[in-house]
Amino acid sequence: MADSVSRRADRALNIPEFLVHYLLEVSANAYHSTDNPSGKINLGTIENKICEDIWLRKVEELTPLIVDKSSLYYYNLTGFDILRRNIGKFLGTKLKLSEPLDPEKIVLLDGVTAVLNATALAIADEGETILCPIPTYGRILNDIEEVAGARFYKVPMFKEYDTGDAAEFQLSVIEKYYHKAIDEGHTVKGVILCNPQNPTGKVYSKDDISSLLEFCASKKIHAVIDEIYALSCYDKPTFTSVLQCDIPDPCRTHFLWGFSKDLSLSGFRCGMIYSENTRLLDYVKKVAFFCSVPAPVQIILNAIISDSEWLDTVYFPSYQERQRENFEIACAGLEKIGIPFYHGTAGSYIWMNLTKYLSNKTEEEELALFHKLLEGGVYLCPGKEMISPYPGWFRLTFTTYKDHVIEGLKRMENILSTCSSA
Repeated sequence: MADSVSRRADRALNIPEFLVHYLLEVSANAYHSTDNPSGKINLGTIENKICEDIWLRKVEELTPLIVDKSSLYYYNLTGFDILRRNIGKFLGTKLKLSEPLDPEKIVLLDGVTAVLNATALAIADEGETILCPIPTYGRILNDIEEVAGARFYKVPMFKEYDTGDAAEFQLSVIEKYYHKAIDEGHTVKGVILCNPQNPTGKVYSKDDISSLLEFCASKKIHAVIDEIYALSCYDKPTFTSVLQCDIPDPCRTHFLWGFSKDLSLSGFRCGMIYSENTRLLDYVKKVAFFCSVPAPVQIILNAIISDSEWLDTVYFPSYQERQRENFEIACAGLEKIGIPFYHGTAGSYIWMNLTKYLSNKTEEEELALFHKLLEGGVYLCPGKEMISPYPGWFRLTFTTYKDHVIEGLKRMENILSTCSSA
C-alpha cells in the first residue's frame, strides 16, 4: 500500500505520534477522584490546568463578543491587525523591551507547531538540516520533518545524566556538532533552541543566547528561538528573551511564542512568529491560508491579551502561586520516593532520573517501565520522546490538577516499589 500515497506522505506516516496517541488513550479513561477513581492520571502531557477555574470564568465573560458579524466572513488570515498590535504591546511589556513589537513583523498561525512547520519550510529545502539541542520537546522533530522534509540533527547538551547535573550551554558543543554534520554531508540551515528548555526547565542566560546568535551569524545559518515558556518562570534566574539581546543577523533570527503554555490556552491554538526577514514573513503569510486562527478565537484572545489589569492582578499572580505550589508538591513527592531529578527554574515539568530501575539502561527497558507505570494508572513522558540520548529519564508534568499530582505520586511510589533497582 506504500505506493498509494506520495513519498512525502509515506515518510510522514513513518514518524511516530507517541505523544498524541497516549494523550488520546489516557483522556479516554481519565482519572477523577469520585467519578473514575481507577482512571489514568496524565502527568505526561504539558498543559496548564492549575488556573482552569479562573479561565472558565474569563472565557464565559468574553463569549458574547464572538456574536458579531465580523466573525462570520473572511478576515486577515495572518492575524487580526488589532490582535497582532496588542500581542506586540503585551510581549513588549512582559519581556521588558524598549518598545512594543512591530505588528507588521508578526504572523499568527494555529499553534507553535504550525509556526515551526512554516519556519522549517521557509529556511530549509527538503533534505537540508536543522540542529537542535537535546533532550527537547519531541514533536519538534515532527514539526520540521513531516511536511517540510527538513532533517533534525541531534546536539546532546548534557554530560552527566547519571547525576542529573545540567550542562551549561556550551557553544563548543554547537560548533562541534555543526562541523560533524557538515563532515557527514549535511547542509545545515539553522538551529532551533527552546528557551526556557523543555524538558529540563533550564533558562539560558543572555550570554548563552548571544553566543548562539554570534555563532549562527558567523555561519550564515538561522537561529529559531522558541520562547513558549517565557512567562512561566517560578524561580531565579530571571528570563532573558532573545529580543533583549543584540542581534548580529536580524534577517536570520526568529522569535516564536504562543498562548498554550504561559496563558494556559492550549485549546485555542494560536502561535506567532516575529522576524525582521520580510521574505520569510511573506512566505509564512502564504502558509497562513492553510492554518489560520479562526476569527471567533482571535476575538476572544484579543480581549484577553488587551486586558492588562486582569492579567496582572488576577491571572499571573494566581498562575505563579499555584505553579510554585504544585512544583513543591511534586519535588517533595519525588524526594520521598527517592527519585533523583533535575529541574530548572521555569516551565511545567520536572526531569526525573529512573535509570536505577533499568538494569541495562536500554530504550527497550525504558519503554517497558513506561508501560508498567501506565498499567498502574500513571502516564509519564519517557525520555525517548524527549529525544534523550540516555534511557531512563522521564518528564513529569506538575501543572495539572493538584489532586492528580498527589495521587499520581502515590501511584508511582506503589509501582516503583515493585521494581528492583539496578
